[in-house]
Amino acid sequence: MSLVDKRIDFFDSFIGNYRLDKDGVNLNIWCPFCKHPSKQKLKLCVHLEKCFYHCWICDKKGSNIPYLISKISVSKSKESTNLFKSSKKKFSLFEEETVYEDILVNLPEGFKFFIEDFSYLNPDAKDVFKYAVKRGTNKHKMCMMRMGYSNNYEFKRSLIIPSYDVNGRLNYYVSRKIDSDTKDSFKYKNAPIAKKNIIFNEINIDWNRPLTIVEGPLDLIKTNDNATCLLGSSLTEDMLLFQKIVKNNTEVNLALDKDIYMKALRIAERLNFYNIKTNLVDTRGAEDVGDMSKEFFLKKLEDSKEYSYNMLIKSKIRML
Repeated sequence: MSLVDKRIDFFDSFIGNYRLDKDGVNLNIWCPFCKHPSKQKLKLCVHLEKCFYHCWICDKKGSNIPYLISKISVSKSKESTNLFKSSKKKFSLFEEETVYEDILVNLPEGFKFFIEDFSYLNPDAKDVFKYAVKRGTNKHKMCMMRMGYSNNYEFKRSLIIPSYDVNGRLNYYVSRKIDSDTKDSFKYKNAPIAKKNIIFNEINIDWNRPLTIVEGPLDLIKTNDNATCLLGSSLTEDMLLFQKIVKNNTEVNLALDKDIYMKALRIAERLNFYNIKTNLVDTRGAEDVGDMSKEFFLKKLEDSKEYSYNMLIKSKIRML
């Protein structure tokens, strides 16, 4: 019997309610630190191979498994001393401390918000403004997303959408050329930093309400206000957005483009593993969310269906 199997048997001997991940090394139990009133909330994860633990609710982390067990059963803690020894190798999801670099982000030189500079727009800026309106932007969305422009050569004739963190600090921006003859490789120019630790416009998010997630900032024009974007099409456990969702137990409305439906299902499955209610928005009927009318998207949002494992199985069968 492997060491991991022995550790599983050990937990099984005194914990009746637990969930083991498909990889066979991540064990989920009720957290004895935050003592969530529902014993069904299995939000404390123990990595049985690396001997790290982390609660997604209270954010308690550590590598002293016997100490963790002592909070559940003192007698079992004594038994566990030899069975659980911390590894020097750290597992990314269960580190003692997650540190995010405080990287300085600056908006393009000469950036101006439309809402404060509308009367003095030059011809190029007016075209950018018209492009934003054509994409479905109204005054409310323009304020919410703090849209603007710059006459800087690199960003000329580009719609610029900045992002601010929960404290109101600039943490990212996306710019999109408005001219159709622009080569794809030059259409977008974004802040030159890693996106993994960025929650796009977290300043707008209420984690206690269902959160709509789309792929890109331009898709946000069509969504409800409590929304953010992936800045791509991935959402994994090592991303700050994923961790905030799990920590706050935030319900998710996932609205990714129809051509990556299987990817959306896998994201939903991953969130479901952490007991996050995830609703899948059917985006068929348009090329992407950004091409929908806001009314059409909100109807799709209203008709969304909660993810179930059967959805993934059925999709896999259709692909055979």
